[in-house]
This record gives sequence, structure tokens and C-alpha cells, in this order.
Amino acid sequence: MDGIHWLPEDFDAYCLLLVRGIDVNELVARLGYGGQAVLPSMTSGEAFEHSTDKAPVARLGTKGNWAFSLEQWSAEGMEARAARRVSVGTECIAVLNSGMPPVWFMHAVDGEIVAFFEPSDAQEVVDESAPGMYASELVAAGLVAAGVPEGESEESSEVLLLKLVEQHFGVDLPRSSLRSAPFPAIAFTSA
Repeated sequence: MDGIHWLPEDFDAYCLLLVRGIDVNELVARLGYGGQAVLPSMTSGEAFEHSTDKAPVARLGTKGNWAFSLEQWSAEGMEARAARRVSVGTECIAVLNSGMPPVWFMHAVDGEIVAFFEPSDAQEVVDESAPGMYASELVAAGLVAAGVPEGESEESSEVLLLKLVEQHFGVDLPRSSLRSAPFPAIAFTSA
């Protein structure tokens, strides 16, 4: 099991969107695009090049019970509007590393955003008990004490957050495939 805690090692910046219980075609439709918007499969390098030269790109796939969209150097999947739309009748998770701190986490269930925070706000999430379902996991993952412990880097809090997502939601993505194999892709334009 690869999990997702490896993402910061392989990608300088990324936006990962995961939606439970749907396939890639449904994900494309929920993002507001038709099947004709799906590009030929791209490797990570080709997606990065397309994103810098033409338009932001997300590589798409499914693993286990999750459809995923992985963007390099864009954040379309982190938009609240997109999360509400793709989570109707299910749930979605988004993690954004823009290449600069902080890293952000969002969780939406049936069209409503139930959590949106960065690791350094984890104590606040627990204190507000909203949503309470994260409190014990945030403490167990080491994200709570006083936010990011002094002397700890943002990267380590990011890895802790990704491990929390792996454990809490059962998320596992194929590391070697996402590094080198081609995946279907979509270019984000105004949908």
C-alpha cells in the first residue's frame, strides 16, 4: 500500500481531489465537463508541460473506492464550488500544496463543506469541535498540541496530514504509476 504521504516527495506542488464511489467519467461530468474534454493519456511530465504552456491539467483515475484528480501547479480541485458539486450524494476530499505554505485540507459531504483547514489550525478544529469526527484523529496524527510543533517543518505537518487522510479515509494511490505512467487527463477551462 503506497498511501498518499509520498506526494510531497514526488510533486513540488499539487492538488489532489478524491471522490468516493464514482468513476472517472462521472468525475469529469461532476467537474462540469463532457467526455470530449478528456485528453489523451499523459505522463506526469507531459501534464506539467501542458499546465505551464497551455492550461491547467488534472490526471484522472480510480483506486479502490475513490476517483481521483491530481493536478500539478493548479488548484481547480480545491475550489469550494467544485467540492460542493462533486460531493453530491457522496463525499470528496481535497488536499492542496501550492508550493508555498500552508497546505490545505477540505472535506465535503453531500454538497456541504464539513472541514476546511491547514495543519497549523488543527488545534482550532479540535477546540471548536467542528467537525468532531476529526478531533481524535488530529490528536493521534500529531497535528494537535499547539498546531505544528516548534522546530517542525511545514513539510512534516503536510506528511502528517496526508497520513491522517490515508488512515481516516482509506486512501491509497499508485505511486510508481503516477510518477511515470500515462493517465487520462482533463484540461481546465471555463466550465
